[in-house]
Amino acid sequence: MSDNKSKSSGADWGFVGFDFVKLIEFCQICGVDVMSLIDTEKKTIDALIEINRSAYDSWRNLAVEARDEADVERRTEIARQGFERALASMGQLAETATESQKQTIEIFRRRFEDGIAAMRNQGGSA
Repeated sequence: MSDNKSKSSGADWGFVGFDFVKLIEFCQICGVDVMSLIDTEKKTIDALIEINRSAYDSWRNLAVEARDEADVERRTEIARQGFERALASMGQLAETATESQKQTIEIFRRRFEDGIAAMRNQGGSA
């Protein structure tokens, strides 16, 4: 009889070998529906469990967002470093190109002066 009451009332919370119905029947208080009180408290406990699940899920989502934000920050930093290296490389290329152009202009200037000197020498000997 107590097994049927336990299963039908929903007060079985997995305590093996312990019969809450017998305990409740033993502790009856006049005019108080103990099963109703137990059901109310069970609903309160279920609500607290749901609140804890919700809080846990919220914290877990925040952790995921923080991790994602950290990934974005890390990737941004990598991109910034790559951009700085590219700028440094472009600066080196510009310096190399400038030096090469200076050398080319110096070669043309010497050749031009040699050509002028040769024309003067030809003009002076004619």
